[in-house]
Amino acid sequence: MASDNYFCWRNEMESALLPLTEPAQVMAVVEQQTAKLGFDFYAFYIRHPVPFTRPKVFIKTNYPSKWLKTYEKEQYEKIDPVITYCQTPGKQLLWNDEIAREGSRVFDAAKEFGICSGFSCSGMAKNRAIGILSMASGKPFENIELKQETQLKMQHLVVLLLEALQRVRDISMTVVDMELSPREREILQWTAEGKTSAETALILSISENTVNFHQKNMQKRFNAPNRTQLAAYAAAIGLL
Repeated sequence: MASDNYFCWRNEMESALLPLTEPAQVMAVVEQQTAKLGFDFYAFYIRHPVPFTRPKVFIKTNYPSKWLKTYEKEQYEKIDPVITYCQTPGKQLLWNDEIAREGSRVFDAAKEFGICSGFSCSGMAKNRAIGILSMASGKPFENIELKQETQLKMQHLVVLLLEALQRVRDISMTVVDMELSPREREILQWTAEGKTSAETALILSISENTVNFHQKNMQKRFNAPNRTQLAAYAAAIGLL
């Protein structure tokens, strides 16, 4: 990076990510930035907005494999303050903040694997997937310097990473088939308004069979069991 200026960094990051075509290339940039920002480890957690009860989750990280196995075995995701607090976009969490005390068991366990301090922040993609970027150090908090500019860079990096992974069509950013025809979108909008197939057909001057045909096709693509769930899923991923 030619300068520590934040806006210069933003331009350089956007230019670096734009031509990439593979997910591995995107994550290589993350690893480089992790080191440049003074950290040893990174973890990028991505949660899909649907299905509501068990949304798909993806994690891209360079954490020690033994820590990842321990984290999974102990089911730390259930009490991890990073996951709990950063589930909504725009959140920032310094791991020694008061709000993180309830999950101190996770951070104490991580120290045994050389992960002693860190910072996490979250953002949202256009398809409503949530991304949580964490960067961690093997040094204790008193030995690291976390500048405000570093926090700003990480916050913007979340957005850039979500956009880049979606652009290269990484599986972690493939929420559902979002391509809708104009007719499908019209039917979906009226469905969300609570209209029946017969009412929608009358409004759009088409047959009720045509409405049902499009609805069933969309339900199949969204893996939605009924019209109500279809409209809810569409709203959750920003189609309405």
